[in-house]
Amino acid sequence: MAFEQDARKNFPEWPQLDEDDYAAVKSVLDSGNLWCGAPAVHKGENVWAFLEEFAEFCGAKHCIAVTNGTHAIEVALMALGVGLGDEVIVSDYTFVASGSAVVGVNAVPIFCDIRPDTFNMDESLIESLITDRTKAIVPVHLGGMPCDMERIMEIAREHDLAVVEDCAHSHGSRYKGKHLGNFGDCGTFSFQASKVLTAGEGGAIMCNDDDLAEKIYSVSDCGRKKGEYFYDHFRYGSNYRLGEFQAALLRSQLRKLKEWQNGLRNANADKLRTMLDEIDGITCQSKLLGTESVGQYVFPFKFDPAVSPVSKALFYEKLNDAGIPTDDCYPPLHGLQCFKEMRGLKGIDYSKANWGGKKSDDVNFPVVTSIFNHSVEFPQELLLVRDEEDLAYIAKVVAGIMAGK
Repeated sequence: MAFEQDARKNFPEWPQLDEDDYAAVKSVLDSGNLWCGAPAVHKGENVWAFLEEFAEFCGAKHCIAVTNGTHAIEVALMALGVGLGDEVIVSDYTFVASGSAVVGVNAVPIFCDIRPDTFNMDESLIESLITDRTKAIVPVHLGGMPCDMERIMEIAREHDLAVVEDCAHSHGSRYKGKHLGNFGDCGTFSFQASKVLTAGEGGAIMCNDDDLAEKIYSVSDCGRKKGEYFYDHFRYGSNYRLGEFQAALLRSQLRKLKEWQNGLRNANADKLRTMLDEIDGITCQSKLLGTESVGQYVFPFKFDPAVSPVSKALFYEKLNDAGIPTDDCYPPLHGLQCFKEMRGLKGIDYSKANWGGKKSDDVNFPVVTSIFNHSVEFPQELLLVRDEEDLAYIAKVVAGIMAGK
């Protein structure tokens, strides 16, 4: 049975731009100040204002804006002293940047398999991956769904490890009274074009420690220090600064995220999760107890291959034929060519990593391999529908696919 596309099924697109966004960008042109300047001498005002507004939104003491989410992880790791030959434990189910950022600071990523319920780093495996070279953990909150940060922080404290929360998907995610990014030493965010808070590109790092915030700022702005002469450079750093155009757009987009988008995504995600979990053979990504809200950058679910009459590829095809937008799942990091073939940086010893060659075989990462092979993702904009019938339509199509229609 082929599902006919209802003319009403025009799902929302992303990004959603309005007159406020255009006015925000135009105001930068009108001002003639295209960059932020320095803390002592502000040129533009949008970057500095956005730092305060986003820190307040996340409940953090400090926020430092950078060029993108990848650089946010790199800068955070550098500020925490991670470097040559150190090992950093990273979730295996994430965008390549979570691993490549570790390589970018001359360290070695160690991939951790995931939990079958949350699709996040399996905290029960972390200690088995710790060596005398381990310096940090980078938990990734997939789709904005929280990792078990309490247990991860217990392990980190026991082994004196830094924790950088990869919050690229977690704008608006709250867990046990805190916005994600406030559990570890710092949290990193992305504002890339598909993110729920976007300016096309951009990133941010937030933390609650004054000394660490100073180091993060310095690394991100050519080794400068706040309050010091502009051409004094006190440590290694580079230019990771965010621009005024991006900050102006982020301020406008943040207002919409706070006022209605985050609430609507969460309400719709809960409804859709309830509908899909009632279908035989379908299991949605689970919430940990204590999860208060989810960024919902993606909405993933898995299907039981013993029940499903179709392959993953055909599942996607049938959804798309029914007019339902989908998103590709991340290939696990262990199998990417850059890691499997050990294409890292010259002079770094990757031989002790748990990837490369035969070590990258899927059998060594069984849970993430199974979930990747048998899961489907919806993009975040699908959750901005205004009519619950749209969610019911999605569930009807998924049920039909599982029934062989």
